[in-house]
This record gives sequence, C-alpha cells and structure tokens, in this order.
Amino acid sequence: MKGGLFVPAILEKAARGELPDQRTPADYHLPAGLSLLDEQGRAFRIASALWRAFESTHARTDVDPARATQGFVTELLRDALGYTDLAPCREPVALGDRAFPITALACGGRVPVIVAPHTLDLDTPDERFAIIGSGARRRSAYQLAQQFLNASKDCTWALVTNGRALRLVRDSDTLTRPAFLEADVELILREQRYADFAAVWRLFHASRAGQSDASCSWESWRKQGQDQGERVRDGLREGVTQALLALGTGFLATPGNNALRARLESGELTVDAYFQQLLRLIYRCLFVFTAEERDLLHSDDTSPAARQAREIYAAGYSFRRLRECALRRSEFDRHTDLWKACRIVFRGLAQGESRLDLPALGGLFSPAQCPDLDAADLENRALLAAMRHLRWSGRGGSLAPID
Repeated sequence: MKGGLFVPAILEKAARGELPDQRTPADYHLPAGLSLLDEQGRAFRIASALWRAFESTHARTDVDPARATQGFVTELLRDALGYTDLAPCREPVALGDRAFPITALACGGRVPVIVAPHTLDLDTPDERFAIIGSGARRRSAYQLAQQFLNASKDCTWALVTNGRALRLVRDSDTLTRPAFLEADVELILREQRYADFAAVWRLFHASRAGQSDASCSWESWRKQGQDQGERVRDGLREGVTQALLALGTGFLATPGNNALRARLESGELTVDAYFQQLLRLIYRCLFVFTAEERDLLHSDDTSPAARQAREIYAAGYSFRRLRECALRRSEFDRHTDLWKACRIVFRGLAQGESRLDLPALGGLFSPAQCPDLDAADLENRALLAAMRHLRWSGRGGSLAPID
C-alpha cells in the first residue's frame, strides 16, 4: 500500500478490519450465513484465477492490451470486490462544457472507474485520457480521475487501475500534492499474498463507498485521520516547546561546550540567534523523522552497495531508533555518542554521503543553519528528552507515538 490519502494509523486499522464499520458481514453487505473470512477467501480464489488468465495475455501480440485489461478489471471489481452494478460508459461523461472519457461508473454512478491498459503507467499521459474541451491533448489516467472528481458535484471518490495497480482517488483542491491509496495488485496476486489481498478487500470493497458521503467509510476514515491529525498537531506544538527547552538547556549544561557558553555570555551569539538555531535543529529532526517514515530518505538504487549503506544507516544512524531509545531511561546517560551520530546524518544530508545512501539536500542542513550547535556536544540524556517530547504524546493518559 502507498499514498497519503489516509493517516497511517487509521489505514493500518482499516487494513486489519479493526474499525467500527468493518466488524460484521452486514458491514460489507454480505448475505446471511457468510462470514468475512469466507468471503475474503472466495474473493482471493476468484482474483487469483482472473490474474492467471490476464497475465497469460501480456506477451501475446494478438491481444489488445486495453481490451484485456478492461475485461480483467471488470471481473475483478464485480466478482471479487463487490462492484456488482459496474456499468461501462459508452460515451464521455459531460460536465459543463467538458467531456471526460470515463471507463465505467459504479455504486449508483457515484464512483467513476478509469481503466488504462496494463502497458501504461497510471501517471503517464496518453491521448485516450484527454478531456474534450480542455485544450490539452493528453492526460494520465490519474489526472483524468482527479479532474473529473474536482469538476463533479456528485462524485467524491474514484478508482483508477491498469490491472497491475489499483488506486483510490479523492476529490482534491490541488493537483500539485496528489493524495491517493494504491495497492500493488500484480505483486499480491502473482506472489499469492493472501494476507495482503485480504487487506485490499477490506479497503477497496464496494461497500466502503456507502450510499452517500455520510455513509462512506472512506470519507469516515479520512475524517478520523484529520481529527487525529489536529490532536497530534496540538500535542506536537507542546512537544516542540518542551524539546526546545531540553535542547537549549542541554547544550549549555554539557561540560565540553565552553565556547558556546562564552559566545552567549559575551553577546557575540544573541539569545534570539541561539533560539533560531535550536528551532532549525527541531525542523531538521522532524524532517528526518518524516522522511524515514515515508521511505523517502534514501535513493531507489537497488545495488548491493546501496542496500548495504541503508543497512548501516538503519543500524547505527536512523532517527527511528532515537524514538525507541527515548522510552528507555537507561539510555539517558551523559555520553554524547547519539548526538555525534545525528551530526553525521546532518552533514550527510548537507553534502551527500554515499556510505549511508544519503542525498545532498543542503538548505536546512547546510552548515550555516546551525553553526554553533553543529560544533557543540550534547549529552544523550538531553537529546533523548527532546526526542521523547517530539516523538511521543502523553495525551489521554498513555504514551503513543506521534505520527
């Protein structure tokens, strides 16, 4: 699964079927006598058989990829995922002075479906997805779906697929920051990953569309994520304040930082300038946390050297480990090894470090951003106190990781 449509915590629960609207067969509109597990197993067997027949056409030159994909997708959605009213669109769907070449409509016409041939990526522009009346000759399947949703008053969600990937898309105010949920259908069915298919079934099943936005599970899950995000944001604001205090006092209390203390006492380094460096350090940490959690920190290089570099990073330099260390009081010592590892990461992100597979980003990580802090030491107890405030929330009476 990938994409930023739902917050990870909600998505994980939904994938496991742990949300309130997922717990009974009736939630998925199953007939009496059928269990969720029985239906998921049946759907998996159907999808697997459909995939084998579909995959066998990929290398054939006498089979049109578009027709083969549309046939596979139609049966997959109808017979395995519950879209029993899937209806092909014979003509482009007109909205105002534009017409959109939608492949099919489902769920009472509320969920448009766009199907690309298996030979075409969902983000690759093609003339077949051009919007009539828009002036542009080519669109990708994903762009077509997004612009149709943005123009439609009746449709909020759409499905986009090329048979190999299945993408859930929502109406969005912006096209520059796309948000979607995508499942790798090819990987799941080719490698017979039943558990992953069951998660796809729970997430993409037609029952999730509801009869309206008020009864739409996707909309409910998204709203839960937004509400959770607001709570986390409030908690993070408090955490940043406490982290600033922990770092600010920690740098000044670390015995080896005589030069830093002297610069502050003389006024050569003003209190405001010191605060700004501390704030940039917080931003650096939050950036690395986020990049790690979204698997965006490293390159896509699959060479043995790159893989080994990422393993070294994960074992000795990852910020993820700081989150776990922050829970163990035994780690709150007066050594400075954890901060030294952080400085190596920051330096690697400033100029690039192939030995850790870190890109050269500069900007926030350039030496000019935190010159006094980069040259100072910091005891583990101060660093981990700050990480505890940034990465763990105590709201609700128990510690929970901050997404």
